Amino acid sequence: MEYIEYNSKHKFMSDILKMLHLKMDTFMYNLAHHTPYEMVLYNWIDKLYSKGTSIDDAIQLIYKARNILLLNPKNGLCSTPTS
Repeated sequence: MEYIEYNSKHKFMSDILKMLHLKMDTFMYNLAHHTPYEMVLYNWIDKLYSKGTSIDDAIQLIYKARNILLLNPKNGLCSTPTS
């Protein structure tokens, strides 16, 4: 991997995290400790970067995906547990 590619991927992630109001150091700490939200978010960012998605489009896709994940009543993270 070239330095230029690394630098642009870092900027891509940094810009997205800023738009999501997340601090890079806190995000990386939680990612290193396998926090589920950060793991999912990192996978999304990595896939969108690999596809060459623009930062603006990536932000919109992440907003939509995050809302679906968090607010989906059947399989979302905010669903009521069934016994």
